[in-house]
Amino acid sequence: MKITKYLFGLALLALGMSMTSCDQENEGALYNSTNNNISWEKSAVSTTTAENEIVVPVMITRNNKSGELTVSYTAEASNADVMSDDCNGKVTFKDGEGTAFVNVKASNLEKGQTYTYTMSLEDAVVDADPVLKNAIKTINVVVVSDYTWVSAGTCTFIDGNFYDDGENTVEDVAVIQALENPVMFRIVKPYQSLAAFLESAEDVKYFADSDDIEFYLDENGEPDYIKGGGIMGEYTLEYFTDMYLSYCYFYREGNVYTVGHLLGVDGVPTYVGGFSFIWDGPAQ
Repeated sequence: MKITKYLFGLALLALGMSMTSCDQENEGALYNSTNNNISWEKSAVSTTTAENEIVVPVMITRNNKSGELTVSYTAEASNADVMSDDCNGKVTFKDGEGTAFVNVKASNLEKGQTYTYTMSLEDAVVDADPVLKNAIKTINVVVVSDYTWVSAGTCTFIDGNFYDDGENTVEDVAVIQALENPVMFRIVKPYQSLAAFLESAEDVKYFADSDDIEFYLDENGEPDYIKGGGIMGEYTLEYFTDMYLSYCYFYREGNVYTVGHLLGVDGVPTYVGGFSFIWDGPAQ
């Protein structure tokens, strides 16, 4: 894969790697925690659904499995009419068990909305281990209610970020439209399509996690804006017309749509980029 002139130089970072050896003969005794060390499995869980309701199981753990133990937690919902859980603030570990579950339920979901349910443990409940120090006290459960997506035809996608002319174009890339928000569109994983078309296993792997490109038309069907934040290889697509108007733009000439944007590194706009696509527009 070649990086084109759109990237203003790429600084290479020297990564120092240290090797450690393991002397099993001199290994000390394994550390056994006597604290409960109550913890959520992770600090955040996120899921996207097109259904009207969904149940998200959330794991809570403890180190000391001896005896039955009931622990309390607090919960706060961004919308209490939508989000709730089945334990009502108390979850019980049975004797010998190190895991338990709280089922978070989201119902009556509204298309295009994002809902958050936050559950927290108090310090006294956690009984944190002083050595491990790894207890997670708060978890955010995020549920995104996705739109219903329908076909809006296909486009020819022309990359201006990673490939030189002659190998930067792929045809028949799917375009979809949000049924409940008809000004909202997505080009479906164009970089994965391009890498597959070039039959490059290395590029397919590089773009494996790349996102759809989301764009919006105004009420007259003219280009409005591009949604930023999507993953492009190891970069993110950044689009800020208020701060970087010279670099961030979206217009069309006939059926050719042209996009200027920035490429972000760790969320920071760093390089200038762009792409275009040839599309006949949504079906009327």
